[in-house]
Amino acid sequence: MPELYDVAICGAGPAGCSAALTLGKSGFKVALIEKDHFPREKPCGDALPAYVPKVLETIDPAFAEAFLNIAGKNRINTCRVSSPSRKLVDISYSESGWVIRRSVFDNFMAGLAGNLRNVEILQGVAVTGITIDKDLVTVTAENGFELKARLLIGCDGARSIAAAELTGEKTATGITSVAVRGYFNNVRDLHAGTIEIHFMRNLLPGYFWIFPVDEETCNAGLGIMASDSRKINLRKEFYRIMNEEPDMKDRFAGSEQEGDLKGHILPLFSRKKAISGYRFMLCGDAASTVNPATGAGTGQAMQTGRYAGWQAAKCLLKNDFSESYMRSYDKTVYEKLWRENRKYLFILEHVLRHEKRLNLAVGLGARSLAISRLMAKVLL
Repeated sequence: MPELYDVAICGAGPAGCSAALTLGKSGFKVALIEKDHFPREKPCGDALPAYVPKVLETIDPAFAEAFLNIAGKNRINTCRVSSPSRKLVDISYSESGWVIRRSVFDNFMAGLAGNLRNVEILQGVAVTGITIDKDLVTVTAENGFELKARLLIGCDGARSIAAAELTGEKTATGITSVAVRGYFNNVRDLHAGTIEIHFMRNLLPGYFWIFPVDEETCNAGLGIMASDSRKINLRKEFYRIMNEEPDMKDRFAGSEQEGDLKGHILPLFSRKKAISGYRFMLCGDAASTVNPATGAGTGQAMQTGRYAGWQAAKCLLKNDFSESYMRSYDKTVYEKLWRENRKYLFILEHVLRHEKRLNLAVGLGARSLAISRLMAKVLL
């Protein structure tokens, strides 16, 4: 007989681990399923917003304290933005964010979840199917793996099996971006406390980024709309910028690359849609909650994971897994995140897609503290 859990969480990234942590004191039996083994690499810009420890603190203050003690994270207090016309503005954050390799951060989150008595992390389990009947959820994987649960939380990323099988909609069918990133040592003029976003004429609303992991190493990447990737070879364009752009070629001339470029898909938070149903919820990239203006998604993943954990506990206590009761999760996500997200959609459509407006915005930000502060709220 397959083992029975109260909750099965597919995906042990920031969304899945946040859901598991939220259920940590509930007493419910949780299976946290991950296709890879920790520590594992995850293509990402590696930037974390200032509110990440606040999310952890609402779950358990000890988790926030543990985050603040992680070695290998770089505190960020400034964002340098360059426009297509090469205007520059340095934007100071009122609260510091961080750059931390996802291999480090995700391993930290999985470690917190793995220390919980009621959470079992099942690593190296690549889910192949999810079915829901009247009484239970059945999760299947390669080599005959099968488990059953009373409720499922899908946190399995941009190519979510949970979303495809339970909603009939592939996550990547909405508005998406694509990106590549690599790690580089010895890049010139790298400032440990400053992330850089460089907008370029032929890539709008996409951008080239340089995010310092420490004083000597940076995460450098390029993200564009997926619709533009038909005419732009992302990897070739990345190296062209690095080797030919006047502002970049001298800086990268003596650099050394760690490993290969890694690519990923970003399902943008562009519309409201059903992210729950009978006995299931979707979180993070599986729910398409990536910031449409910046491409940031880790913070939203953690928030939605926390909301799903809270909702799961309510469902289990009430023994109500109906679609109508589960909709409380959708309502919470959209009440908390959608209003702010609409601002990002506006910025995407009315500023970042328009070269002249973007040049003007960066120029005004360089001259006006008020506009600079407004930009700080958008970036990171």
